[in-house]
Amino acid sequence: MIVGPNAILRVQSILYGTNVESLRLSYLALAYAAKMLKIHGLVGDVHLAYGDCSPSPILSAAMIEAWKREVGSDNSLQAEYHFFGANLGSARGHNTLMSKAQGPLVRDGAGGFLAIMNPDVKLAGDTLLQLLKTLLRPGVGLVEARQLPIEHPKHYDEKTGETSWASTATAMTTSRIYWDVDGFDADTFFLYCDDVDFSWRVRELGHKVVFQPGAVIFHDKRLTSEGGWAASEAEAYYSAEAALLLTHKWSRSDLTNKYLQYFKSGLNPVLAKAAAEFERRRQSNTLPMPRSNAQEFAQFVGLEYAKHRF
Repeated sequence: MIVGPNAILRVQSILYGTNVESLRLSYLALAYAAKMLKIHGLVGDVHLAYGDCSPSPILSAAMIEAWKREVGSDNSLQAEYHFFGANLGSARGHNTLMSKAQGPLVRDGAGGFLAIMNPDVKLAGDTLLQLLKTLLRPGVGLVEARQLPIEHPKHYDEKTGETSWASTATAMTTSRIYWDVDGFDADTFFLYCDDVDFSWRVRELGHKVVFQPGAVIFHDKRLTSEGGWAASEAEAYYSAEAALLLTHKWSRSDLTNKYLQYFKSGLNPVLAKAAAEFERRRQSNTLPMPRSNAQEFAQFVGLEYAKHRF
């Protein structure tokens, strides 16, 4: 892997009706984090690629140019904006963006670094630096940042940082690993669990998935009065659909059937809709082929995809 002035980091974010002021603040934080990488000499260029799945464009070249001027003349962040004209979802959106990458980041290219980032997160100044330094450790293939103010409860090894999967709220890998696993599974996952599946396929290749608590991001999540996630109807639907698809793909038919039985109970129409879509895929033979070696890499603990600390 090339490190130094000839190295490239590509950062990708998928937009869908994202608040423009939130995007601006996210851009400014990323620009300063990119400066830190260059100061330490780990990369030469940092490219930011936006992929917009919104019904109509929410950004313009003029807006991005204004943000660049706000950072100042030493702004080392190069930005590109692609309006898709369709809601591709997270997995297909990132794959589409990577298909537009050039130079060493292309398939069979010399290679570079790739960060996947939610468009609304704000990075600490050294977040990219912490992620990249961790990624350079022997055997590491995917590194996840720490989300604040609500930290993800997934278990990780306190010495090595190893964990079951990495959330792509902000995570970093290499372009070579991305291409080696053929990117995200967009034929299966639309919005959720694409990062879980991606992580497990990275582990299949013999790489470690690592949580780096020193790489901090602010992720503005909200809780209900009962302490649970405040999920929209769309989030509830796609997370339920993804749970069915993930358990099927990673050879846990017992869990798939358990979810289906509950979803079909009629207690929640959103869950019933997810169950109906799964059955439609089963009838049309468009479900993913179950993995033969799933137990070595996939981790299902209760309703979660890793053991939790709390």
